[in-house]
Amino acid sequence: RIRYFFGGMCLCWLTLFALYVSTVYNKAIATSNTEIIVNSVIVLFIMDLDEWIFSALEAINDDWTSHVAKSEDEMKVQIASQQEELKNLREIVERIQDSLTQMDQIASEKEELRKLHEIVDKMLESNASSAHSEHVVSGSESNVYAQQLETEHVDDIVVPYEA
Repeated sequence: RIRYFFGGMCLCWLTLFALYVSTVYNKAIATSNTEIIVNSVIVLFIMDLDEWIFSALEAINDDWTSHVAKSEDEMKVQIASQQEELKNLREIVERIQDSLTQMDQIASEKEELRKLHEIVDKMLESNASSAHSEHVVSGSESNVYAQQLETEHVDDIVVPYEA
């Protein structure tokens, strides 16, 4: 890590030094806008020599620069795997959102069923009370039924049936 930190600091220092030198150079030498542009192009050309030197080192001895190429390839593979994982996670999120939507629909349908169940219960209660009022047994008949139940003569009970 110290080596990477030191290398990064050197690169930053080199870049700032190149910027400073090019600014001082352009102010000292250039007398017109055209000369400033020409001097800037020359400085950019010199800065481009870095890439050429890297290519030359790579041609001379591939081992000197192979770790850079390997790390780039590893990073590309890692990026590709992370992109695939991100794609899979997005698909999972979409499925979860669809499931939540379906759960909301099910909850609203359950609420509607509950309301319908309450309505059916009320209708059954009102039908039961109206049927009960139509088939009211007279007081004397109910006493006979009660006596038969007390004496456990259940088989002898006659219940009127209307079809």
